[in-house]
Amino acid sequence: MCKVPAYEEVKIQFTNREKAAQLFMPAAFINDSESEVRALESLIQTHQVGGLCFFHSRASAATNFEGQREIPYNENSLERLKQLISRYQKSARHPLLIAIDAEWGLAMRVEHGSRYPFAITLGALKPASEPLLYEMGLSMARDCRDIGIHLNLTPVVDVNTNIDNPVIGFRAFGSIPEDVGRKAATLHKGLAEGGILSCAKHFPGHGDTDMDSHLNLPVLQKNLSQLKGEELIPFRELIKAGVPVVMTGHLSLPHLDPTGLPASLSEPIIALLRNMGFEGTVITDAMNMHALLGFETRAERLNLRALQAGNDLLCYADRIPESIDLILKEVSESRLEESFQRVWRLKEEAFRKHGTSLQPKNSINSLNRELARNCICEVNMAKGLLSQFRRDGFSILSVGTAPELFINSVRTTLDFDHYPCPSGLDIQNQIPTKTRNILLTLNPPSMKPRDLFGLPESLVAQLVALSSDRQVLLYLFGNPYLIPKLPLNHFKGIVCAFQDLPAFQEMAGAHFTGGLKATGILPVKLQYGT
Repeated sequence: MCKVPAYEEVKIQFTNREKAAQLFMPAAFINDSESEVRALESLIQTHQVGGLCFFHSRASAATNFEGQREIPYNENSLERLKQLISRYQKSARHPLLIAIDAEWGLAMRVEHGSRYPFAITLGALKPASEPLLYEMGLSMARDCRDIGIHLNLTPVVDVNTNIDNPVIGFRAFGSIPEDVGRKAATLHKGLAEGGILSCAKHFPGHGDTDMDSHLNLPVLQKNLSQLKGEELIPFRELIKAGVPVVMTGHLSLPHLDPTGLPASLSEPIIALLRNMGFEGTVITDAMNMHALLGFETRAERLNLRALQAGNDLLCYADRIPESIDLILKEVSESRLEESFQRVWRLKEEAFRKHGTSLQPKNSINSLNRELARNCICEVNMAKGLLSQFRRDGFSILSVGTAPELFINSVRTTLDFDHYPCPSGLDIQNQIPTKTRNILLTLNPPSMKPRDLFGLPESLVAQLVALSSDRQVLLYLFGNPYLIPKLPLNHFKGIVCAFQDLPAFQEMAGAHFTGGLKATGILPVKLQYGT
């Protein structure tokens, strides 16, 4: 493990150019070509940037978030990531701070990486079960630490109150500010005690928006009083818990900054964060996202404006040599020193944490099973419905990808016919009219709300018709924000299993067959449709 000299030592030895370079965290891509890897090595060697933020590939990162470029598949990407981290560290004169955006585990960026439940799933944990989030933090920390990562850009502490939010949604713990803050703080504690830095994002709150900042500029029309009553509550909780990094979001809040600048470029909005007592490092969201294009197209000018607004660390920054030149011309020595000190002390903490970490008690599989056991929840379930289905018989109708583990789990004790309907079209003709009890499994193609989560528009009308003279019990292996778009009052009950991870399918099967009581709570406030 590299040793990071104390700030008091390097502040005298470093030139202002070296200090400015430490404020940059360019993107690194696991699936880059050799020539692209060498180009980044050259940047590191020549300009001594402060860190790297890893992404899977150029096709899957930031501005191609909803793009059409083909994403490469790399069977060995986890080992490749580990090798690249080692290689880039050897290229650096000063130890690099290595970051990754792995909100639900390394699987978010790496094939065959560790995968944990989405935040919206974890939002279903009752307070008594929330210590599992601490265990998850320890486990995620181990995954990152073992391959040389210091900073995981999680947790998301946005309060997702907009049902059609295209970019937060399932990444948030829910729509209740206090719950979001408490759960995020517990996860942060696990990451911290596991030896990894965490990051609260996206300040001052991206949950009540209807645009994706990767593609456009969201605008949040809330005043400070409204923000204090909702969006800022989780950030206060994380600041109190000692979170070392806060990420500014690319969203405009005209009531806080009438110029319309996004929070990431807004001096008064970042000043609000400091006034809330945050003394750590402020990092930008990716600086190449399209939300910023309307304010500045020249990357070096954009980087300068982000630093002048109060950010300390510039993530996914481009044109770094030119940006350093501009910063040295336009930024005072005292302001430069202020951010350099925060970034360097963050490095000191990161490398110190790696040597004082706690190990998780459970394997990933056993942890996910416990999480699933405590997250699955019932919504408007008719009394005695499960036992009635088991007693009188039923058929399973699967819309979307069939949850095979769930189906096989049920089949171990009960007989039934299974009718798969991957497209979700013409579902009534998929199942005999004589079938009175239907267990409907719904596994939407997407966790994002666009186009009914990837389901056909006709599905709602089809479900109304299907349930007109039958009893329909829904097991949802998807985003609970789909629920208010469904004809809830036509179902006899809904079981929210949230996602199709193996552990969740198995526990959902145990629930239906009577071996598990659903104890989770729906983590979002919903207005149910008819």
